[in-house]
Amino acid sequence: MKKLTKRQFAAIGAVAVLIIGGVSFALVKHNETDGVKTNASSLKSSSKKEMTSKTSEINESQKSSSSQTSSSSQEETTQSQLSVDTKNLTENQFEQWVAITQSNQMQDTHPLRITVSKSDNNLYQAKIDYTATRIDSVNSYKVNSSGELEAIDFEHYPAMKVVSQSFPEIKQNQLTTNQINMWVVAVQDVLFEQKGLKPGIDVVYDLETVTDGNIANVKAFKIDYTPSVNGGADNANKTLINEFRINSDGNLEIKDVNSETGYRIISKVYMDTSMVQ
Repeated sequence: MKKLTKRQFAAIGAVAVLIIGGVSFALVKHNETDGVKTNASSLKSSSKKEMTSKTSEINESQKSSSSQTSSSSQEETTQSQLSVDTKNLTENQFEQWVAITQSNQMQDTHPLRITVSKSDNNLYQAKIDYTATRIDSVNSYKVNSSGELEAIDFEHYPAMKVVSQSFPEIKQNQLTTNQINMWVVAVQDVLFEQKGLKPGIDVVYDLETVTDGNIANVKAFKIDYTPSVNGGADNANKTLINEFRINSDGNLEIKDVNSETGYRIISKVYMDTSMVQ
């Protein structure tokens, strides 16, 4: 065997260094790549946890906000009731109280008129009568000095008795047929008066009311009575004069051909007639 020269030893050493260095570099690259993958996976997991946490916080915030809104709405309704001083009622509030109370006692759906006046003691009083006939009043109401609502005590006529001690809650999109009819009558009476007609004296009329969920449609018919040929009850000839409806917002509308929707709001507050024209 020939002996290697110094130059050959040096060459072999250099090759060995290169080989060892290449293997080390490959191992480092492999470890670095695995490290990057591990870190990326960790970041994704962390990001998902943060997003879940944020979503949970938002949902809780929305629930809290919804709860607060609902609570606020209920408080407003309660405050609205509590804010009515029954010893210092407005005419509209008195009429509302009478309408709700009378409607809760009715066994039929014949439309009724509420005529409000003031007593000698400057307290509100009202009489109730039918719109379709000319007969004596159906009932009478008044507010006493204690702020209580009284009506006729038919068992001890003409004495009065307390029938309500607190102002009622009024939900305009949940009115009964009788409550709706009284609202329409209040408005229709003013429309007649604006034409110089006295409701119940110069003109009598009837209503046909159909409810469908939160929507109610009401037709008003003027009645002309003609004597019966056989001598029986007079014939009632009906003529359509107006159409009303309670919309989903609880406002009273009247049919109007000049309106884009076919109807226009004629009253926004139960039993109020200040918008009628």
